[in-house]
Amino acid sequence: MTLSESFEPEYVRPAQADCPDCGCCTAALCEKGATVIVECFGLTHEDTRDNVRGCPCSSETTHGTASWRAGKLRVTMHATSSRPLEVDVEAALRAVAAGVDMVEHSEQLAPLMLRRYVGFVENVPAVTELGATYLAARDEPRFTTPVEVESVDVKARTARVIVVGWSLTDGVTVLLDQLTTATKLTPEELPGRFLEAKANCRTKEADDIVLTEIELAPPLPSSWMAKDIPLVDQRDDCEAPAPSVEAADV
Repeated sequence: MTLSESFEPEYVRPAQADCPDCGCCTAALCEKGATVIVECFGLTHEDTRDNVRGCPCSSETTHGTASWRAGKLRVTMHATSSRPLEVDVEAALRAVAAGVDMVEHSEQLAPLMLRRYVGFVENVPAVTELGATYLAARDEPRFTTPVEVESVDVKARTARVIVVGWSLTDGVTVLLDQLTTATKLTPEELPGRFLEAKANCRTKEADDIVLTEIELAPPLPSSWMAKDIPLVDQRDDCEAPAPSVEAADV
């Protein structure tokens, strides 16, 4: 018996295109890394992770990435929790933000740098975006507000919502996983639903809105849509409040 040899060419998988915006990842990796909080680093085999560490396309410091949104959420939750920064450490952060002499606050810089609230620019301490988010969350009031889910983007892992207490027309982009975790709903069940959440409704920019304490809005009373409910101005007691539309659930 003779052995036959195959001289057919061996299949080699085509190389993936390099990312045009960084020198460490493929385009496909960065596209995925920007949609998950673990960044490109968390999607890479441990043998090659160091090659993509700090990839700017998925970084916490890059506007619009999942990691960036998660960072703002994490910092807001820290600022509004029962255990924010120690008084002296927060005072140091405010001193850095004000650009005052840091001599008396030098010992407090280490924990601020560890949390990435403070960095250095030309050897001078400076507040990072995370640090600014922390201070804003400490200073700005937060309100319970209805939130309507307009749409979801499963691929980008984001949702578009209307934060009623902030704007009735302008949408806000939030992490889809934040909504599904809080409500226990699937992405397909979210569009059209009303939620309730705490939000910094006095901020000016949509990208600065951070939702916390998200839950499903309670359902309307069964008689809410009944035809025989009188209008507010037809009631004998005009001081009685109308049923709140904040609890709408469609």
